[in-house]
Amino acid sequence: MGGESRAHRRTLKLSREQRIAAMDKNILDVEGAAALLGVSTRTIYTLARKGAIPATRVGREWRFARQNLIAWVANGSQADHLAVALRNRRVAKKHR
Repeated sequence: MGGESRAHRRTLKLSREQRIAAMDKNILDVEGAAALLGVSTRTIYTLARKGAIPATRVGREWRFARQNLIAWVANGSQADHLAVALRNRRVAKKHR
Protein backbone atom coordinates (compact mmCIF):
# COMPACT_ATOMS: atom_id res chain seq x y z
CA MET A 1 0.00 0.00 0.00
CA GLY A 2 2.85 2.37 0.80
CA GLY A 3 4.39 1.85 -2.67
CA GLU A 4 1.14 2.81 -4.36
CA SER A 5 0.87 6.09 -2.52
CA ARG A 6 4.44 7.02 -3.44
CA ALA A 7 3.77 6.25 -7.09
CA HIS A 8 0.57 8.26 -6.89
CA ARG A 9 2.43 11.22 -5.38
CA ARG A 10 5.08 10.96 -8.10
CA THR A 11 2.33 11.13 -10.75
CA LEU A 12 0.84 14.22 -9.15
CA LYS A 13 4.20 15.99 -9.21
CA LEU A 14 4.56 15.72 -12.99
CA SER A 15 4.39 19.04 -14.78
CA ARG A 16 1.66 19.66 -17.33
CA GLU A 17 4.22 19.26 -20.14
CA GLN A 18 5.34 15.90 -18.75
CA ARG A 19 1.73 14.69 -18.50
CA ILE A 20 1.07 15.72 -22.09
CA ALA A 21 4.25 14.04 -23.32
CA ALA A 22 3.22 10.84 -21.54
CA MET A 23 -0.28 11.00 -22.99
CA ASP A 24 -1.26 8.47 -25.63
CA LYS A 25 -0.95 9.95 -29.13
CA ASN A 26 -4.58 8.98 -29.79
CA ILE A 27 -5.82 11.14 -26.93
CA LEU A 28 -5.40 14.87 -27.46
CA ASP A 29 -5.60 17.86 -25.18
CA VAL A 30 -7.12 21.17 -26.32
CA GLU A 31 -3.91 22.28 -28.03
CA GLY A 32 -3.61 18.97 -29.89
CA ALA A 33 -7.23 19.07 -31.01
CA ALA A 34 -6.80 22.67 -32.21
CA ALA A 35 -3.68 21.72 -34.17
CA LEU A 36 -5.39 18.68 -35.71
CA LEU A 37 -8.41 20.71 -36.83
CA GLY A 38 -6.50 23.86 -37.72
CA VAL A 39 -8.49 26.14 -35.43
CA SER A 40 -7.75 28.16 -32.31
CA THR A 41 -7.87 26.72 -28.81
CA ARG A 42 -10.65 29.21 -28.08
CA THR A 43 -12.76 27.58 -30.82
CA ILE A 44 -12.10 24.14 -29.34
CA TYR A 45 -13.13 25.29 -25.85
CA THR A 46 -16.31 26.85 -27.24
CA LEU A 47 -17.27 23.73 -29.21
CA ALA A 48 -16.51 21.45 -26.25
CA ARG A 49 -18.58 23.53 -23.81
CA LYS A 50 -21.53 23.53 -26.24
CA GLY A 51 -21.23 19.77 -26.74
CA ALA A 52 -20.77 20.33 -30.46
CA ILE A 53 -17.52 18.36 -30.66
CA PRO A 54 -16.79 14.87 -29.29
CA ALA A 55 -14.95 15.56 -26.05
CA THR A 56 -14.60 14.34 -22.49
CA ARG A 57 -13.84 16.46 -19.48
CA VAL A 58 -11.27 14.93 -17.16
CA GLY A 59 -11.08 17.01 -14.03
CA ARG A 60 -10.59 20.56 -15.22
CA GLU A 61 -9.19 19.61 -18.64
CA TRP A 62 -10.78 18.51 -21.91
CA ARG A 63 -9.64 15.41 -23.79
CA PHE A 64 -10.35 14.41 -27.38
CA ALA A 65 -9.97 11.07 -29.14
CA ARG A 66 -8.15 11.66 -32.43
CA GLN A 67 -10.33 9.16 -34.33
CA ASN A 68 -13.54 10.75 -33.00
CA LEU A 69 -12.43 14.18 -34.20
CA ILE A 70 -11.58 12.82 -37.64
CA ALA A 71 -14.96 11.05 -37.88
CA TRP A 72 -16.71 14.21 -36.64
CA VAL A 73 -15.12 16.29 -39.40
CA ALA A 74 -15.87 13.63 -42.04
CA ASN A 75 -19.51 13.32 -40.96
CA GLY A 76 -19.89 17.08 -40.80
CA SER A 77 -18.48 17.38 -44.29
CA GLN A 78 -20.93 14.78 -45.62
CA ALA A 79 -23.83 16.51 -43.88
CA ASP A 80 -22.75 19.86 -45.37
CA HIS A 81 -22.64 18.38 -48.88
CA LEU A 82 -26.11 16.87 -48.43
CA ALA A 83 -27.53 20.16 -47.14
CA VAL A 84 -26.12 22.02 -50.16
CA ALA A 85 -27.48 19.38 -52.54
CA LEU A 86 -30.94 19.61 -50.95
CA ARG A 87 -30.89 23.41 -51.16
CA ASN A 88 -29.95 23.18 -54.84
CA ARG A 89 -32.56 20.43 -55.39
CA ARG A 90 -29.94 18.02 -56.70
CA VAL A 91 -31.25 15.13 -54.64
CA ALA A 92 -34.37 13.42 -55.91
CA LYS A 93 -37.20 13.49 -53.43
CA LYS A 94 -39.52 10.51 -52.96
CA HIS A 95 -43.03 10.97 -54.25
CA ARG A 96 -45.91 9.23 -52.48
